[in-house]
Amino acid sequence: MTFLSILLVLALVQWWGSGAPLQKDGAFYRYLGWLDRQRVSQQPKAHLLLAVVVPTLVLWALNAWVVSQVSAILGFLIAVPVLLYSLGRGDFSAEVDAYLNACERSDSVSAARHLAELQDLQELQSTAVEEGDPEDWSELHRQALKAIAYRGFERMFAVVFWFVILGPAGALLYRLSALYRQANPSRAAHRWAWLVEWPVVRLMGLTWAMAGDFERCFSRCQRELLDRQHTSSALLYDQILGALGSQEASSAPAKVDLDMIRASRPLFSRSLWLWVCVLALITLLA
Repeated sequence: MTFLSILLVLALVQWWGSGAPLQKDGAFYRYLGWLDRQRVSQQPKAHLLLAVVVPTLVLWALNAWVVSQVSAILGFLIAVPVLLYSLGRGDFSAEVDAYLNACERSDSVSAARHLAELQDLQELQSTAVEEGDPEDWSELHRQALKAIAYRGFERMFAVVFWFVILGPAGALLYRLSALYRQANPSRAAHRWAWLVEWPVVRLMGLTWAMAGDFERCFSRCQRELLDRQHTSSALLYDQILGALGSQEASSAPAKVDLDMIRASRPLFSRSLWLWVCVLALITLLA
């Protein structure tokens, strides 16, 4: 049922453009507000445990009981909406298209605004660049590629990974961790999210190596395998640079242009199809 659930969800995302029809986070934020009123926030680890882990365990117990005692079909009907809910927010493809279109028009103000949307920021932190200044445009593109690498990873691949490992509860665990970090950006929240993403970041790099420039990407994956200093976003950015054929990092920042940003989209598509094929093979052999 795991593979069928993923296929159905991918089909629905292609139809809707995202999982937005089922992505209603109001109940979770109200629950966080209730925890705050109980003064649980004074104990960051307990707050994180109650906010993220407890709902995940409840879903895991419910799903296990339904599948074992009622019907696997009913379990499938639980898995699909939970997986849809757990996918990343917003229409990722439309956001990337908007950024590319603004850059092609040399509209730096619009490009900076769309970059902020890709970064999911509350306020614009990217400054507009002067038309014709290639160095500033390159910096804007670097920020955009870094945002694209992480957004593409967190909205689909990290969710599917934990769904395969732990079922619907795994997918929910990742999404609640991301929502919690956004609502409560404490050190404990960031550290927890980093731990949840740690294995997926390594698998994502290996996938990009097989779907892109293997030699350059794989060498970066080897170097960063046990890295504990950098964020998930920083490692994914370095790995996608390798997959897109960028030279090894030197003292100067890697040069990123629009062609590389355009090439990142088919890289994600090839990577997703690779995951689907591997899951199909595992399902057939199981």
